Amino acid sequence: MWLLDVGHVMNKSVISIDSEVSVKDAVSKMIHHHIGSLVVTDNGRPVGIVTETDMLSKVLALAKNPESTKVKTVMSKPLICGSPQMDFMEGVKLMVNKRIKKLPITHHEQLVGILTLTDILRVHQVMREFIQAEAKGEIPAKFMKRVRRKL
Repeated sequence: MWLLDVGHVMNKSVISIDSEVSVKDAVSKMIHHHIGSLVVTDNGRPVGIVTETDMLSKVLALAKNPESTKVKTVMSKPLICGSPQMDFMEGVKLMVNKRIKKLPITHHEQLVGILTLTDILRVHQVMREFIQAEAKGEIPAKFMKRVRRKL
C-alpha cells in the first residue's frame, strides 16, 4: 500500500547548526525558525541532533551556562539517519524502533532532508482520504487496477 520512498515525503528544508556554536545561539536559532530541534554538523557533515529536551535536561536542569556550553556537548549522538531511497514504511519502522521523532536523511554523508512525525501524520491523512474516496467509488477503477498491480 505504501508506494512511497522517504525522499518524496521528507522535509527538504532542514535547519542545522555547527557543533562549535553555543547553546544560547542554538536556542535563538530554534526560536527564530519556530522549531524544536536542529541537526548538528561538523565540517558540514551531520553528526548529531539537539532538541528542546536536550536543552532542558543537559543545560537548564544542570545549571550550565548556555553562553559557554557548546552544542556538541549536549547533542544526542550517534545520529541515526535514513536515505532518500528507503521505503517510507522502513523509515517509520526505524523511527519507532529507535524511539526517535526526527530522522535526518542523508545522501553521501550530506544532509538532504528530515522525516518527522508531522510528515508521517500528513501522509497518513492523505492515505486515509485516498482509501475513503476509493471505497466510495470516487477513484476510477482503471487507476486502482494499476495501483494494485504495483503492490
